[in-house]
Amino acid sequence: MIQLPINFIKTIKSVHKEKGDLWLHDFHRLIEECEERWQLQILQPFDLSYNFVAPAIRIDDTELVVKLVIPGKDFQAEVEALSLFAGRGMVKMLDVDLEKGILILERLHPGKTLATLDNDLEKTYIAANIAKKLWTHVPKSAYIPKISEREEQFWKIYNKHPNGFGPFSKEDLYHAVNTFSLLNRKKEKMFLLHGDFHHYNILNDGNNSWTAIDPKGLIGEREYDIIQFLLNSLPDENVLEVIDKRINIFVEVLKLDKERILLWGYAHAVLATCWSVEDNGQYNQAFLNGVKVFKDLHSEYFGKCNERLLDK
Repeated sequence: MIQLPINFIKTIKSVHKEKGDLWLHDFHRLIEECEERWQLQILQPFDLSYNFVAPAIRIDDTELVVKLVIPGKDFQAEVEALSLFAGRGMVKMLDVDLEKGILILERLHPGKTLATLDNDLEKTYIAANIAKKLWTHVPKSAYIPKISEREEQFWKIYNKHPNGFGPFSKEDLYHAVNTFSLLNRKKEKMFLLHGDFHHYNILNDGNNSWTAIDPKGLIGEREYDIIQFLLNSLPDENVLEVIDKRINIFVEVLKLDKERILLWGYAHAVLATCWSVEDNGQYNQAFLNGVKVFKDLHSEYFGKCNERLLDK
């Protein structure tokens, strides 16, 4: 019988409250239903965070991945994004039960994350070429959120904390949310984005080939979608130089706007830090360091943040 880790159980209860309790109560019944319905055996899970994800083997020895989530808008957006990406640079969805929160996916081998490579430039070129496959024009969508919705969340945080929040003063928050708002008002062409694009959501699928997994689904500017990648898997030293080199590769391969990357990076790093403080009272130091890195790079290349944006 599969035993869920204590930290995973705590996370489910903390995030989903009563729904989480019910889901945990029915978990083993759901496992049995999946095994019977798809004629497979679910093995011990991968490292768990917010959802249950485990390898599985069908009776014909086909290897799969089973993902179980508490159904809701986020799950609907993920399923719709998987359907729209249609295996183009993205793991393939084989079956789904929206009502019960069951997702059956192909299994990628060997399945090592992009973070396991040593050469940062190589990793960034790989990611840029995956992004080139992924991004597509905005579809008609029922569930995929727009980047403007993240701005609304940001304003709510600002208005709820008039004296500042976490490591940020009121002035820090206002400058960041105002930058986010200005970028949205002067937005460029919109695309269907991954929504959580970083090293640990890119897996090796053999023959030096790489595939993205776990899309959140987001409609926004391409420049915004690479920010998570820029902030992840950073060294202890020379962070500014590493982020700058990564940005230059994305600009080279994808013809992105460097200034908008820096502005989105600054604003999102503040927002992501606020999300973390809201969730558990703590924050990711890399994201907080990223705030300063993006501001410093923007000052170096373009001058102060908002004045130039207002002039465009």
